[in-house]
Amino acid sequence: MTLANQEVYFSEKEQTFDSIILYMDLDAFFAAVEMRENPELSDVPLVVGGNPKTKQGVVSTCNYEARKYGIHSGMPINQALQLCPHLTMIRGSFKLYNEVSKSIMKILEYYSPTMKVAGNDEAYLDLTEVVSDYEEARTLAVELKDDIYATERLTCSIGIAPTKILAKIASETDKPDGLVIVKPLEIADFMNPLKITIIPGVGKKSAELFSKDKIFTCGDLAKFPYQLIHQKFGKYGLKTWKLVRGYNTEKTEDKFLNSERKSISEERTFFERYKTWEEMWIQIDSTIDTIIARMKVKHMSYKTITLKIRFKNFETYTRAHSLSSYNTSEKHVRTVVQKLLEEFENKKPEDIRLVGVKISNLRKIDNSQKTLTQFF
Repeated sequence: MTLANQEVYFSEKEQTFDSIILYMDLDAFFAAVEMRENPELSDVPLVVGGNPKTKQGVVSTCNYEARKYGIHSGMPINQALQLCPHLTMIRGSFKLYNEVSKSIMKILEYYSPTMKVAGNDEAYLDLTEVVSDYEEARTLAVELKDDIYATERLTCSIGIAPTKILAKIASETDKPDGLVIVKPLEIADFMNPLKITIIPGVGKKSAELFSKDKIFTCGDLAKFPYQLIHQKFGKYGLKTWKLVRGYNTEKTEDKFLNSERKSISEERTFFERYKTWEEMWIQIDSTIDTIIARMKVKHMSYKTITLKIRFKNFETYTRAHSLSSYNTSEKHVRTVVQKLLEEFENKKPEDIRLVGVKISNLRKIDNSQKTLTQFF
């Protein structure tokens, strides 16, 4: 194979990672909501889906107790009952699931202006402009998990990696309630021991094809020469090979569908206890300064202001106010935040563990508008 042909398979872009992506997957979502509503279901094998009377249909979701018997989503109910005769079946409260999903997606929107919802129990966040490195991403992820549990009493598994597909794979390796981070230089070592079927798109038929060449793990695939992989498995096989070897196989333009910035936020976790609201306001005021500075750099205007506040017992509150028109005023942000804080004046400021402020419903200011609008 000539060098010219090799360049088709390896571009400089494929060896460069400039993104930090977080993938969030709610653990056994439908079943988890049912167990939250009825704690007696927590310790029994439970499936959501099918008809409990006729024993027909398929499993929509099952809890981890049911998974111990080999039950999984998409399995026929009669097969699930053969594996576990004392299985508990419920039809499901899909209206409730949708309400809980919307609540959690609103929480996620607070953490990144760039988000892609992949289902009612999963979403991707682009943290590239939110954090400076993977350690900051870890801190953010822990905070996000705490927020979801404090608000909805549900756990989630999170993967953080340079691409969407790697972030999703990372989340699958530590469930439930896991957090796995894969940095660019760690991709190959991370992927090597994993079964080839962990890669999205590698189903039963693909696994059978790979197994004919004794490829059972990602590491097995990585050992093959790329020429042979391309010859045997075509473009899809080569893309999979690149993935397990640590190459970037995602197109930047396909990264997110809704990539327009939706919000600018900043939050502070307090390890020091502030005994007066005056002391607390100094910290909140500094948070607002940071947000306004970012807004000015991005030449944005806002319409909605949100306050987030958490107390020592993990009680978390989010309050928002929308203006009648777009604005760029720093004073308006401070006035609204002060008004939203009035609800919590009867609480002790030393009990506050976190405060966040967000401006959202953003719109870009063009050159003609800048001459008519002042930032400060």
